Amino acid sequence: MKFLGISGSSKLDSLNTLLLYNAFELLNKEHNWEVVSTANIPLFEQSNEETDEVKKLKDKVKEADIVVISTPEHNHSYSASIKNAIDWLSVPLDRNPFRWKVVATMSATTGSLGGPRAQEHLWIVLKSLGAVLVPGPEVFVVNADKKFLNGKLTDENSKRYISELLNNAIILAKALKYALVENMK
Repeated sequence: MKFLGISGSSKLDSLNTLLLYNAFELLNKEHNWEVVSTANIPLFEQSNEETDEVKKLKDKVKEADIVVISTPEHNHSYSASIKNAIDWLSVPLDRNPFRWKVVATMSATTGSLGGPRAQEHLWIVLKSLGAVLVPGPEVFVVNADKKFLNGKLTDENSKRYISELLNNAIILAKALKYALVENMK
């Protein structure tokens, strides 16, 4: 399986970027993965042409079997950088790369809630684009600033939930691929 991680922060050393790297390190070596930043994605304006950065991101989402989005919670919702990237990726709507794409979400925050409202809002948008969302377990790394040491996630409960989420994503992606192939016959 090919995983693509999209961080909800444009900072390369953000907690959500670290969470993605740590999550993918839990995968078996047979899986390929990459983490991308939304830092070079320009502000969305529908009348503007797609930049090379937008085209690259769109291609990466299309090529991935599973997309994992990790976002902090900003004002009870997901980050502006994720919103901006999704807006670019979703046009034109009939060719958006999220249609029939398996997507998992997670959050790392310094607060005590961990991002459930961010993920809830993100799910609404992703469902409207035709994404197939991994139903769980929900991954909220609370007080995340205390759960990384030298860039490594130290919280064993978080690791267990992340592993389960990624394994469920693999199961869902395999089932979806089979169903889509069978439907084409």
